[in-house]
Amino acid sequence: MSAQSAVSASAASPGNSRAIWTVQKSPNPSGNGGFNGVECTGSRACIAVGSYYKHSARAQLPLVASWSGGAWRRQPAPAPARTSYSHLDGVSCPKRTFCVAVGSDVLTSKRWITLAEIWRGKRWQITRTPSFKALLYNALSAVSCTSATDCMAVGFADQQALIEHWSGAKWTIQRAPRPAGSTSSMLYGVSCVTRDWCMAAGYYAPRSGGALAFAEVWTGKRWSIRPAKQISGSASQLLGISCTSRVSCTAAGTYGDLASLNYPLAEHWNGRLWAIQSVPYPRGQRDSSLTAVGCSAARACTAVGQYFTKTGPIYTFAESWNGKAWVLQSTVNPSKSNNALSGVACTSATACTAVGGYAGAGSVALSLVERHSVG
Repeated sequence: MSAQSAVSASAASPGNSRAIWTVQKSPNPSGNGGFNGVECTGSRACIAVGSYYKHSARAQLPLVASWSGGAWRRQPAPAPARTSYSHLDGVSCPKRTFCVAVGSDVLTSKRWITLAEIWRGKRWQITRTPSFKALLYNALSAVSCTSATDCMAVGFADQQALIEHWSGAKWTIQRAPRPAGSTSSMLYGVSCVTRDWCMAAGYYAPRSGGALAFAEVWTGKRWSIRPAKQISGSASQLLGISCTSRVSCTAAGTYGDLASLNYPLAEHWNGRLWAIQSVPYPRGQRDSSLTAVGCSAARACTAVGQYFTKTGPIYTFAESWNGKAWVLQSTVNPSKSNNALSGVACTSATACTAVGGYAGAGSVALSLVERHSVG
């Protein structure tokens, strides 16, 4: 499949979908904020994570908020000592009284270390995660838990894939294999079905340059590479993944030249291999990507992202999978210049929550929460 044939029949108007997205008011401490990830354990129970800038501390700090059907309420989340930039990127809640959020922390020494915080029903607490002391950059991008004693977190350490496991008592680093011929690799999404089966997704840099999507599977003893399907002549990245069983995973991302002209990418895992799915894209887009995907069932997924218009502004968009095709959805864009959706969680085909951020007055970053229903 060529890049041109993959997109030529995919252009669509976002106004054709019946899904109606509405904005929910969300907290912005110190008058600013932004969310990167979200998890929902019920139709009226969600947790969103991200960061905000605290002017008095002169530092970016973790931001966590919860929703129980009414208003979104901020939950105090600690920041490591001697931090200059601390943020949470992913969250997973196997039950309402236990959640794990992961991200990274930039010390005043400019060194990046991994960050994980745990919620046990009363407060968030930092739990020690291992980082490679000899490496400058250590970060966790996503986490998936099957129980309070089993979580997988993925990310990267100096541009090499990083995987850590939570046993209920401590985090340990697991060996992450590298794709053959790669010079670097990063993992941006992970989804666990059981304690002994998870799929992680990201991209790697081949020696020839560029970026290519790839995935890794955990089968209880080791991680092994599961090559993603590639579009001939294009670079590709997988930025999010959601699995409902060992034979059904959906990964979302972007493909193109990754410099100026890109299109949304979706791939499906059937238990043996990955296959590319046709994905519509917004008309007038110059550069689009899907940054997250959430599936409540094999035939019910929603992916979210953003796209650059040819005239400059950045807008959000969403796609829904009905078991046969991806359908483009219109989302709300509070800003006339800059809007983004970076996380999504679905408890059913008709109940999804997406999070991100937008530019408020004076280009101040503000948190964004949108929820969709079918009308």
